[in-house]
Order: sequence, then structure tokens, then C-alpha cells
Amino acid sequence: MMRSAHGLRRADRGFTLLEVLIATAVSAMVLIVISGTYFGALRLHNTTHARTDTDLVLERTLGLVRSDLEGLMLPASATATPPVGTFSGQFQDTPTDSLTQEFNDVRVSPDLYTTSATVDGWSPFSEVQVVAYFLAPSTDGSDTKNLVRAVTRNLLPAQTPTTEEQILLTGVIGAEFDYYDGSEWETTWDSTQTSTLPQAIRFSLTLAGSVPSQAVPQPIELVVPVLVTTKTSETAILTQTAGGT
Repeated sequence: MMRSAHGLRRADRGFTLLEVLIATAVSAMVLIVISGTYFGALRLHNTTHARTDTDLVLERTLGLVRSDLEGLMLPASATATPPVGTFSGQFQDTPTDSLTQEFNDVRVSPDLYTTSATVDGWSPFSEVQVVAYFLAPSTDGSDTKNLVRAVTRNLLPAQTPTTEEQILLTGVIGAEFDYYDGSEWETTWDSTQTSTLPQAIRFSLTLAGSVPSQAVPQPIELVVPVLVTTKTSETAILTQTAGGT
């Protein structure tokens, strides 16, 4: 059966301009949907990874602070002279003789004589070290601060001891340590006057918001009980307990 000339001409002429335009518009819409979904997923992926990295850095910082506070050593006698007290020192928020006094940044902690150092085959020092925390100017040009951990491991140096500077966090607005004496929180502590350590130490950290226009976030607080006690602190605890009963 032979096709008509009219049918043959219609089959050979291909798509009309209207059909091509419709197909192009549909294809463009499909590509827009696909690209929007892809880039949305990519932004979510990048945001999630950035937040995870930030949380890991913050978790590591708080872990180091907790380790330093949990390893606090009992302060030496206020009248002790070197070498007595070399590995214990005094617990003073404004130390008059500090191994980390060379730093000109804002100090936020006392010199912490602590056993938080790692002992390995590559380091000739013991687990005892002196740690202090500072707020240093940001290196990215912003108005925030860097939280710096200053560590001195060689406590019996033949020459001037060297202190290692570790930048733990960027984008910090403020940081402070407070001390619990058994009844209230104090902003200062001096073991030469109290002859003991506080019963707990609170570390407060305020970070800048992710968006400059946002309000300042609430501070992050870490409270670490001090487990080592002296006869002075034990007597104070017993006196408070007896007074409460």
C-alpha cells in the first residue's frame, strides 16, 4: 500500500519550530531543577562539614582545659624556696613569678602546675608541666581573639625555660576562669593566702556568632571539680558541713 504524497511530505519535514521550543523549555526546566537540587545538597554538605570541624576543634579545646584542671598539683608552701615547689608552684590568678610571663597577651588563667603532659619516647620530660591560657589578637584582621595555650615542660632548665605557644581557637570574644571556694564563685585565687586550691574551677568561653549581625551567643561553661585537697581545705569542708547541719 503506497503512502500519499501529503503523508510523505509531513514525515520528511521533521519537527516544527514550536515543537523544538517546547522541548527546549522542558529540558531547561529539568536542568534548573537538577542544578538547584545539586547545589543545595552541595551547600548542605559544606555547611555540615564546616560545623563538624568547628565542633571538633571546640571539643578538643574543652578536653585540653579539662585535662589541665583535673591534673592540678597541690601548691607548695608559701615559704618554700627552690628547688622545693619547683614542680608544684603556687596557684595565683596574677602570678608575680611566672614561667609564662613573657607573653604580652591578656592572661585569663593562673599558671597551672598540672600532670596533663604526655610521656613518650620522643620527649625527655615528665608528665608535669606548667600551662597558662591567654587571649591574643586575631591574625585574620577581625575584632575577635585567639585562645592561646602556653605550655612549659622543662621545669628544671639549665637556661631560661622555653614555652610552647599553641593556638587552640579563633573567633573568641572572651574567656575567664572562676574559682569555687565551697560557698560561692570567686574571680581571683591566691594559694599563698588560702594555702589550698579551690573546690572547683569554672571555665567560661564566649565565641563570636557565625553571622556578624547576630547577637553574641551565650558563653560555653565547663566546670571541673578539684579532687586534690590539703588539710586546710579538708578542715574548711568539715566546718561548712557541720555549720550546714
